[in-house]
Amino acid sequence: MSKRLKIAFLWHMHQPYYLDPLTNRTSMPWVRLHGTKSYYDMIRVLDEFPQIRVTFNLVPSLLKQLSAYIDNNVKDTFLEHSIKLASDLTDAEKRFILTNFFMINWETIIAPNKGYLRLLEKRGRHIYSHTIDDALKGFRDDDIMDLQVWFNLAWFGFKADEEYEEIRELKKKGRGFSEDEKKRVIDIQFDVLRKIIPVYKAAEERGQIEISTSPFYHPIMPLLYNTEISRRSLPDNPMPERFSSHEDDASQIRLAIEYHEKVFGKRPNGIWPSEGSVCPEIIQVLHDSGIKWTATDEGILFKTIGKKDKAQYLYKPYKAIFHDKEVAIIFRDQGLSDLIGFTYSKNPQAAAASDLIQHLYEIKNALSDKAPLVSIILDGENPWEHYPNNGGDFLRNLYKALTDAEGIETVRVSDYLNENPPADTLENIHSGSWINSNFAIWIGSYEKNLGWDYLKRTREFLNETEAAGQYSPEDINRCYEAIYMAEGSDWFWWYGDDFYSDNDEEFDRLFRMHLSNVYRILKKDVPSYLETPIIQFHEVRPEKAPVGFITPVIDGRVTDYFEWLEAGCIISARHRGTMYKTERFLDEIYYGFDLNHLYIRIDPILNVELEEDIETQITIFDNEEYRLIFPFGKKDIASYSLIKAYNGRTEKIKDIESIKVDKTIEMSIPFSEMKLKAGETVKINIKLEKNDIELERYPQKGFILLTVPDENFERIMWRV
Repeated sequence: MSKRLKIAFLWHMHQPYYLDPLTNRTSMPWVRLHGTKSYYDMIRVLDEFPQIRVTFNLVPSLLKQLSAYIDNNVKDTFLEHSIKLASDLTDAEKRFILTNFFMINWETIIAPNKGYLRLLEKRGRHIYSHTIDDALKGFRDDDIMDLQVWFNLAWFGFKADEEYEEIRELKKKGRGFSEDEKKRVIDIQFDVLRKIIPVYKAAEERGQIEISTSPFYHPIMPLLYNTEISRRSLPDNPMPERFSSHEDDASQIRLAIEYHEKVFGKRPNGIWPSEGSVCPEIIQVLHDSGIKWTATDEGILFKTIGKKDKAQYLYKPYKAIFHDKEVAIIFRDQGLSDLIGFTYSKNPQAAAASDLIQHLYEIKNALSDKAPLVSIILDGENPWEHYPNNGGDFLRNLYKALTDAEGIETVRVSDYLNENPPADTLENIHSGSWINSNFAIWIGSYEKNLGWDYLKRTREFLNETEAAGQYSPEDINRCYEAIYMAEGSDWFWWYGDDFYSDNDEEFDRLFRMHLSNVYRILKKDVPSYLETPIIQFHEVRPEKAPVGFITPVIDGRVTDYFEWLEAGCIISARHRGTMYKTERFLDEIYYGFDLNHLYIRIDPILNVELEEDIETQITIFDNEEYRLIFPFGKKDIASYSLIKAYNGRTEKIKDIESIKVDKTIEMSIPFSEMKLKAGETVKINIKLEKNDIELERYPQKGFILLTVPDENFERIMWRV
């Protein structure tokens, strides 16, 4: 029998639980909007490729919210602003629409649609709280109506676009929409939403897909089991007070299995542990729950076995064992998964699909096993808006190439394991997640730890209340449900400096809302700490603060060891949006001063491709705001622009010939040009933009704080 390379795609579909059970309202639209795009596209495109087999991981918190839209007539805040007559909208509601109804990929979705792009240009690509009223003056009711339609219209994916001629016609029309046309767009949205769960169920029944699950509200199971487990991979990070609620792990899995069986008519065999987070203790929880297989990242495997040889160790299943309990486990190929998640969107789509096939053949030729398994596991919803045609061209090219490829076969995970039960065992699996093989995204910094402390305090309050026996079992169960919702990984994901989105404050509010609901259900006063935001736009402490005056040579090179030695240094925060991404542009940022100048040095990542059409913007602000602007990759640059920003407008002050770009970027700015005097404190933030789209920001959620020095600075620092 000739060797066949087996490919297991696992597309993970998930949304945090936005819905407030006490009000039956939800603030965020992402379940509804991703429903009309990726959740529908990803399953319907398989109709065209009957030989392709894949696994979808559908998280119960997502399925429950989809059902709430369909069965309970739930409306989100964005939907309410969409369906209201444009002529009846208040100014506050119009401001909400202007602020939020461009929350979609500008490059791949807004730019190709002239009608939508017209509205963006009319509003302005940069909008601030103090400029929104000026923008609003330029919008008539028919413009607002067009924006209501476009925001909902643009979120349809390629399959809905193909299936509904009205969608194509409205996109072609572009402007001058009517209330009837707007109503039809919303009606089609809900028509698509109603189809989603049935088409997944039908695809599983015909044997084309397998549906796996996750713990109900997507918690990080090892951290629920015991937050001290985080120290195994993060021994030096500050941690919250110990919190252990391993019974919640079992409950979240039990509830997930029950809900899955209710929706799809059968128990799931497999589980994607939230964020690929595993530890030895979780293996027992999974086994006791009846789960047959699980999955995580290759980094966990390599840390477990102490070796990093993909060809020898990665492309096969294992038995993870804890005491006498075992579960089959597979490991994702990080490189191939990230190619789809982050790289192929920027390339010709047929070539991208061919490249993946070539990688698979290289793996096949390097292996001797009869049926090696390559596991490609990634987010199934967020990559596609970065792709042309919402990923449709890539997926079709990929699935066709896989259908035609000799010696390569796609499989459902359970089918593969039934035919190829694991022979190798792992008895002490490494404790970590799919991101850097640790839990740093969810614990170990101030905001994240504060979240865990709040969860612990609320959970202990519920324990004490239940023990007192003064409330009905129904109310206690509702409280537990609120706790489970607050245990979701997403809230902790957005805390700290690791990731940034336009909705960070709302995610913070939702986390505290779920905890507060425990008190509301029991008719108790909500503690004041739960009414105070955890997220703050705060000073980010540098890895090293300035300790002395510097006067470097501005030549784009580190001329000698000492010229930046006494400068401050910050290691760049990764640019992270809704998905984890390893690619960055900048490595380190140095800043320092003498009595008259501020000096900045920016070190690009080694071998990063410098692009002249990327704009670097250094913002220095407090009472007044100045911006230093120059192209990121232009090596023969002679000057940068000094811009003053005020009242929503900008004014170019002058070009300053004090910058050089070579192996690094070095520049200086006289304090006098920004009217800064000794003792004054300013905040500094650096960002990179391309075509008015922000690529990276340093620090992600905060600023570097700098005090203009006087002649005593070095003497004071010497004493310190």
